[in-house]
Amino acid sequence: MTLTGYIWTLLLLLYSHLLKSIGATEIIMLPTKNYYYAVTGANAGLGLESVRQLASLHDAPPCNGDTSCSDEDATTIIGVTIFLLCRNPVSAQQAIDSLTASNEYPTNVSFTYVPFDSSDRSSVKTAIETLSQSITDRHIMNGLLLNAGGFTSDRNGTLTKSGTTIIAETNLIGHAVLVDGLIQFKKLQQGSRVIFSGSEAGMGEPFAIKWGNDLDYYINILTGKAYKTKKNKNKYTPQDGYGHIKGMIAFYTAAMARRHGDIYFAAVSPGSTKDTYLMDQGSFPNALKYVFKGFICLSGQHGVDVGAGRYIDALVDNNGGRDGWGYESGTFVCSKKGYIGEVCDATELKKGKPFGEQPKQDLVYEAVQSFMLR
Repeated sequence: MTLTGYIWTLLLLLYSHLLKSIGATEIIMLPTKNYYYAVTGANAGLGLESVRQLASLHDAPPCNGDTSCSDEDATTIIGVTIFLLCRNPVSAQQAIDSLTASNEYPTNVSFTYVPFDSSDRSSVKTAIETLSQSITDRHIMNGLLLNAGGFTSDRNGTLTKSGTTIIAETNLIGHAVLVDGLIQFKKLQQGSRVIFSGSEAGMGEPFAIKWGNDLDYYINILTGKAYKTKKNKNKYTPQDGYGHIKGMIAFYTAAMARRHGDIYFAAVSPGSTKDTYLMDQGSFPNALKYVFKGFICLSGQHGVDVGAGRYIDALVDNNGGRDGWGYESGTFVCSKKGYIGEVCDATELKKGKPFGEQPKQDLVYEAVQSFMLR
């Protein structure tokens, strides 16, 4: 607590004592400070584990880098609301039931389900309205974790109503619309932190992706035209689509950080994580799926708690992060070597250097924005 906070508290106590001494019956109520977090894809895997870890952070300092929290608030009770944004209401409720039944979390932490499908634009817009109405006046969305997505079940580069592929809409465009809407409703503002789910696949595997220098290059990735041959034959593969979109997420995050300097943005890879069912979403034939699973196991994996821990270190600015998180806004944070272990700024790696190039960031931003109003 700051010196001003101590002085304010002392004055309130003296005032209360004075009221009692003269027989006054007025009760002084200190204003409450509420924290709001939202996690997409929160009903299982990395999303659910992220919710668990968020709920456990009951010892976070009251103001926690949030400028809407005044010195006077430093002694107030903190309420924490975590929104679970998911497509399936049944699995979402099961997740909430498991969280509340565990009795592991402080009583001031609550869990709320919000219907959300990042591939469905109407669902995204409804979620924006729901979240904006649920966050009380004077408060902001302290942290937004955009975890939903993955390979999806699409094998062919199928287009959504907005004209982008399912994998692009689910991982990037839908989330970008959510962020933009919450900014417009002033629920994401100074003190907010927005974390996109990144991946080492965004740098290319095994060879680095050669990112283009014109707008059409990125628009064609979003629409799937990049995977068409001259004879209009479809060469789309889930692994190519996934790598390109995860790379574009890193570029987009950096562009957003430069345009919204009061909000913290980062793309964070959870690394190669066990028990996330990434390869079981239906995009790969069984034979190919098991080949990829074997490769992943040989490359090394860590637990879901470690992968989610990367997200939470970025999402919660607790005196620089639980483990000394010190990456600037706009950074793509990934594994320093392989897919697990120590993390670093992707631009420190040879394959990650393009993510620091502002012209490419701006091209991706323009490409994404061109689909936002559709």
